[in-house]
Amino acid sequence: MRLTRSTIAALAALLAGGVLVAVALAASSQPSMSASQSSGSMHSMHSMHSMHSMTATKTSPRAADLRVTLDRLFAQHAVLAMNATNAGVTGSKSFPAVAKTLDANSVAISKAIGSVYGAKAGQTFLDGRFMWRDHIRFFVDYTTALAKKNTAGQTKAVANLQRYTVTFGNFLAGATGLPKLSVRNDLLGHVLELKNQLDAYAAGNYAKAATAYDAAYNHMFMTGDLIADAIAKQKNLR
Repeated sequence: MRLTRSTIAALAALLAGGVLVAVALAASSQPSMSASQSSGSMHSMHSMHSMHSMTATKTSPRAADLRVTLDRLFAQHAVLAMNATNAGVTGSKSFPAVAKTLDANSVAISKAIGSVYGAKAGQTFLDGRFMWRDHIRFFVDYTTALAKKNTAGQTKAVANLQRYTVTFGNFLAGATGLPKLSVRNDLLGHVLELKNQLDAYAAGNYAKAATAYDAAYNHMFMTGDLIADAIAKQKNLR
């Protein structure tokens, strides 16, 4: 499979504008995670629902509203990300439209974070170095390299995404009070699910791609719950 010249041009234009094609990968020469590693990552996510933190604010959104909002936006993110990368790797003309919608979703997530921690934090979430939009750019690099069978390009993109899981994980942990390692593991699980979905789709293994698609979508509700619950406890939302 390969990207057409027009699609590569669209990718470049979208990257210049900071658009998302959201997903992430984090496997270098070993592109997939073992079942036991994946299970351990999921277990660590569930355990974090009991974490506590501090401070309160009268202007924060109610806990239930925040949870519903983050669940919806993160799940939408996964769907749009996989739709965009699937379109990108095959050179589909639908890619620019899907990518535009994906970017709007990313802005909405950053505003949800900003509604709790302030506009500056929301902007850092979105545009900081090795943060949200950067990890999308790295995944676009991976998608392009995968389509061209460029192993070196894939390896470089994966290395950048590995750094993203650490930098962005530390940012979220610092904001919410959750353990750094647990947040990094949650990001890694999400990244690997999306990578596995794209790899399977690009290889024409559509049954495996569909299974991975479903898993990645469901995972994002866990992530949304995790972050929303931590914020609710930290900010004493009712």
